[in-house]
Amino acid sequence: MNVTGYIISLCCAVFFTAHSQTADDIRKMVNDVGADNSNFYYEIPFEYPGEIVIRAEVGGELHNFLFDTGGYTMIDAALLQKNNFTILGKQLLSSTNGLAKETDIVKAGQFNIGGLVFNDVKAYCIELDNSPKLQCMVDGGIIGSAIIQNYIWQIDYPNKKIIVTDNIERLPGMEGALKIPVYLNGNLQPYFMSRINGRSQWLMFDTGCASQLWIGDKDATNFIDTAPAKTKIIGGSVETHHGRVSDGINVFKADCVVNGLEFNATPAYYREGSGLTLFGNPVIKDYIVTLNFAQGEMYFKPIKEKPAAKQWEGFGFTLEYMEGDYKIATVIAGTAAEKAGLVPGDRITVINGKKITCPDFCGCWQEFSQLLENSQEVILTANKNGKARQVKITKGKIF
Repeated sequence: MNVTGYIISLCCAVFFTAHSQTADDIRKMVNDVGADNSNFYYEIPFEYPGEIVIRAEVGGELHNFLFDTGGYTMIDAALLQKNNFTILGKQLLSSTNGLAKETDIVKAGQFNIGGLVFNDVKAYCIELDNSPKLQCMVDGGIIGSAIIQNYIWQIDYPNKKIIVTDNIERLPGMEGALKIPVYLNGNLQPYFMSRINGRSQWLMFDTGCASQLWIGDKDATNFIDTAPAKTKIIGGSVETHHGRVSDGINVFKADCVVNGLEFNATPAYYREGSGLTLFGNPVIKDYIVTLNFAQGEMYFKPIKEKPAAKQWEGFGFTLEYMEGDYKIATVIAGTAAEKAGLVPGDRITVINGKKITCPDFCGCWQEFSQLLENSQEVILTANKNGKARQVKITKGKIF
């Protein structure tokens, strides 16, 4: 598994409400979605640039949305301005990276997701301009827990489709799927019990989290002293719907067991100020995941007869487009990249003998991600203090 340049996680929580409405009033309003469909079966294509991205029609036009079991339904401010949606109130909304902003709650009306219609949808209004990686993937916003909890959704990664229905018997290939009991909290976010390094731990199943394991800072204290391996991502940052926060990100080696399913040697990320503990979307690469939250359950079925044993491997660095230059964004302590002297901010001009020419953040993010995913060795020309040098790095085990 390759570590990304920074972690994206879109879980959110309410701190307090403005005006005369209580937190419970706001929660009930946002979670109240008109879902009157019956006896249906739809197949919805999705893309996976590290997040599950689906198309939905809002205001008469199609837009890209994240499919996020851990978040509220949200729309970009541009949609609010274009459609003149009614603003119902404001609320201080927090996010996983510790940022909190007063956010408009709007009546966004009808959402059409692949033919499945939801009426009277309420959504939080966010500004995607603050989140560069998120902006590369979506222009609409986030399909959140208030919509997802109504029906049964099967995420089929090999075929890049989500099947949604109101009858689980209509789903293909459920034989042999392992049932996981799920608890929904007051925000309709799904939790299941796990064991991490032999210790019981509640996890939120969050398809908006690009890391398999993200550990809240308080929960992390239960594991870090006895973890079999630890490291740190230098220059890391955490991006959510509110923007990015730059910070060192700590990582420890975790063996995670969920109702008999084993996820061994998994990097578990944590940082100060992040309170939620999450189980993210990379699991869909190995399992067909079926969500039936209304019945308090979800299902994992292996895509292969037995998912391959994994270890955390990579080059130990990431690249980003920054202000017209191409620079080292992060370096993992103890890896070949750090030993070769790479540090965040080093300017890179040539990779494998080819000059870098991608024109902007999104184009470079896609190009660099594919390069580091598909290569086993890279040769960089790094410039620092006006001096150029070549650095050869081989992909290897981190732990």
